[in-house]
Amino acid sequence: MYNVAHLKSFKSVALTGSVRSAAQHLGLSPSAVSHHLKMLEQETGLTLFQRQGRGLCLTDTGSAIMSDVDSVLESSGRLGQRISDLHENRIGRLSIGYFATAGTQWLPELVAYLENRHPDVTVRLNLAEGPWTEFHYDLHLVISETATPQFPPQVKGHFLTEDPYVVAVPDDHPLASRAEVSLSELEGHPWIDNDTGDGPCRTILFDACARAGVRVHFKHEAHSFVTALHMVGRGLGLTLLPRLGVEPLPPGVAVIPLAAPEPIRFIHAISDPGHPQQDLIADAVMALCELAAD
Repeated sequence: MYNVAHLKSFKSVALTGSVRSAAQHLGLSPSAVSHHLKMLEQETGLTLFQRQGRGLCLTDTGSAIMSDVDSVLESSGRLGQRISDLHENRIGRLSIGYFATAGTQWLPELVAYLENRHPDVTVRLNLAEGPWTEFHYDLHLVISETATPQFPPQVKGHFLTEDPYVVAVPDDHPLASRAEVSLSELEGHPWIDNDTGDGPCRTILFDACARAGVRVHFKHEAHSFVTALHMVGRGLGLTLLPRLGVEPLPPGVAVIPLAAPEPIRFIHAISDPGHPQQDLIADAVMALCELAAD
């Protein structure tokens, strides 16, 4: 079994081309890094580096083992994280990241179910709005623009449901009695914004409008589904939002489906495939699927 510290020094020198730079990156002395390289070459019986000017570069042999070194270091990192998780008593808790509308509709039932089924587990909720970029939770509810997004290999994706957009209008609006309405028919009416930043919900809506040739112009900015819906109820305009976001619907508001091709957001639960309690996560995902199907 090769020493992980030796492999880290090997990779760092390979990337920087310098023992001194690798030492600074690793927080070691140059002599320690040089010793690691010497020991690794002795262990393998291979010449891994050659001089290039004042620095070092990989030999063909060194280049040939680089991908395997990466795999070993990645596995070592996962093992270290798992040990750290166990030290932090991760066995007794489940952290869930969620966005607001999923929290309103699903999280109360999910937490009640998990605490009843797994009384020794503490469920921790974390509001995580905006685009998903990194995996911070044991289970994370995320939004995508497609039903089959490409998640990175360190997470496991579970499709929950598709959530088509609808338009909310005052209940005395000329469109209120329609069975459905197209985006192009809404262009001449005052719109109320209900989102912030450049999150996936806004991107999905704007992309659909662009495909339909509809120019987006907001008369009012509310920056939340709840506020926008109450503004609609006061007759200040209409707002477009995912169907999951219309509950609870305030008085004076009618909701109309959008005609195809309507904007749709897709909701997934992503989980840590290395979490020590896979049965717990599987139970939580199953409950979410049932809640999403209602």
